[in-house]
Amino acid sequence: MENTPKILIIDDEEAARYGIRRALANQGYELDEAPDGVAALQRIVQFGPDVIVSDINMPGMDGLSLLREVRRQKEPPLVVLITAYGSEAVAAEALRAGAYDYLAKPFDLEALRATLRNAVEKRRLARELERSQAALAHAEKMASLGKLVAGVAHEINTPLGVLQSNTNTMARAAQKIGEWSAGQPAETAAALRRYIELLTSTARLAEGACERISSIVGNLKQFARLDEAEIQRARVHEGLESTLGLLRQELQGIDVVRAFGDVPEMSCAPRELNQLWMHLLVNAIEAIGRAGRPGKIRLETRVQEGGVQVAVEDNGCGIPAQNLERIFDPGFTTKGVKVGTGLGLPICYQIARAHGGRIEVESRADEGSRFTVTLPLEG
Repeated sequence: MENTPKILIIDDEEAARYGIRRALANQGYELDEAPDGVAALQRIVQFGPDVIVSDINMPGMDGLSLLREVRRQKEPPLVVLITAYGSEAVAAEALRAGAYDYLAKPFDLEALRATLRNAVEKRRLARELERSQAALAHAEKMASLGKLVAGVAHEINTPLGVLQSNTNTMARAAQKIGEWSAGQPAETAAALRRYIELLTSTARLAEGACERISSIVGNLKQFARLDEAEIQRARVHEGLESTLGLLRQELQGIDVVRAFGDVPEMSCAPRELNQLWMHLLVNAIEAIGRAGRPGKIRLETRVQEGGVQVAVEDNGCGIPAQNLERIFDPGFTTKGVKVGTGLGLPICYQIARAHGGRIEVESRADEGSRFTVTLPLEG
């Protein structure tokens, strides 16, 4: 597991908690404890354990009741229950309720360590599977994006060519009418000039609209990097600018500050990095929208420790401290049902890792967030 595995020890007897804690010391775990099931529920939210070791017989909320509460969570930690000697029926009930394993008192300390090693490994493998599923979803999205952009570009370019041609025809017609009107009577010439001004103005507006559509198509192609090698030399600023171009409408009313450093070309998969910038910028825009105040996004790039750092900082609603450790977990979202899929940030995480880099976050609730992506210059 990339982060230190967390284990929560729950027992109403302080001596029992001390004994388990001592047995697990120097085993590479981060440990915490709670005196009963009710207190444990709060510690689970705050501590976020990977594995729980809990006694069954406790006042208030016993171990089985706690297990059932834990199992209702979206990504519940694994639970190892400690039973009294001869309580095989209770142990069987615990396993049916979803416990990972159980230990009968008095248990051997090495058996405890072995059980927890296995539980931690199972938790690690489960998370790896979740990340693999996120990576598969990402690959499917990227493939779909390429097809979508190719189709959109083709469908737009054909009528766009007709519009551009007609716009040029209008401009030339206005010029020809102007030349012809020179020899006409004053009244006729004046009327023709009005038509010429209307044609010229209409042609100018149509030309501007064509340029805007052409720019959108160009941004789509730049964003998806169609017909180009997957790994290539590219400038990160170009990807950021093309992504900003695609989000121009959503960024209205938001102050975008570019603090770009002298960043050289790097070896990367530009299409995937553009997907990463898109996710981070959309998240920033949504966070600003939820904050309900004038928005500001700061894009900062620099060369740091032999690699490239790209930071996306916003003054949006921020991320609560209890969610910070889970935001890169596949499926985790605070946006509500039918709003967020919980795959955006895990995809960002996977893209950064695939480039041999990392993504980090600093955030405070109601103040804003800063995501920093660090990538090697040579992938």
